[in-house]
Parts: sequence; C-alpha cells; structure tokens
Amino acid sequence: MKILTTVGTTKFDSLIKYVDSESYFNDLYIEFQIADGKYIPKNHPYFSFISGIEKKYQESDIVITHAGAGTIYKLLEMQKKMIVVPNLDRIDKHQMDIAEFVSKNKFALVAYNLTQLGIFLDFIQNYNFNIFKKEKFFKTDEIVEYLLYKSA
Repeated sequence: MKILTTVGTTKFDSLIKYVDSESYFNDLYIEFQIADGKYIPKNHPYFSFISGIEKKYQESDIVITHAGAGTIYKLLEMQKKMIVVPNLDRIDKHQMDIAEFVSKNKFALVAYNLTQLGIFLDFIQNYNFNIFKKEKFFKTDEIVEYLLYKSA
C-alpha cells in the first residue's frame, strides 16, 4: 500500500510529525509533501512542493490530506481514497467545514484526532465511499455569451 500525506501550501507539522514518528506507520510506504513545514521527516521520503502533484495522487493508493478545498476537490474528482485531517493549527477554522462536508457525504474518512489515523488505515480498503460527481457550472454558457456580446 502506497500512502501520500499532503499538506498543500501551508505547513501542518503536527500531522507530518505524528505520521513520521508513530511506530504503526514504520512498515508502510509513506511519502510526505511538507510545504514550508519546520519538521523534517526522519523515517519516510518527503518533498516540499512539486509541479504536477496529481501524478503523486494517482500513484498513491491512499492519500492522507489536510482539509484544503483545492486538494480535496481534486482528490474527489480522481475518486481517490482519502483520510482528511483538518488543520486546526491555522488561525481560521474553515477546514472544519469541508471536513464535515466530506464526512457527512461519505466521500472520505475524517480524522479529527491524529490517533484515529491508524484505525482508519486498518479499514479504509473495505470502506464503502460514495462517489463524488462534479456538476458542470450552470452559468458557463451565459458568461461566455455575455463576454462575446460585450467585446463585439
């Protein structure tokens, strides 16, 4: 099982340190995307940022991720199995909203406490996720028509 742990563009040292340090994760293949975090993993490979992170998502069986909207929606579109961990180290608490959304809709498992990660990894392969269906933005044609009319 190949696991990617990603924090997006903002550091989330408590997540990276927990997964890197807990013995439960020692024998698993885990790669970290750490952004500008101060904690440097000692037991697993890592990178700060990478262009084309979608390739890393695709190569992973499971993604442990912060609850950033951009990351979550990309993973939902790719239908990746994920465990979402809201980054409560941030000043604002908007990540709780998206975490609650994916949990309520059974799109992902949500770990509100880092100690839940091992438990979730034990049963994620057999968890019955709902499939996210991206809806086409319904105003696209109107916006294009308006812009063409204004530029004429």
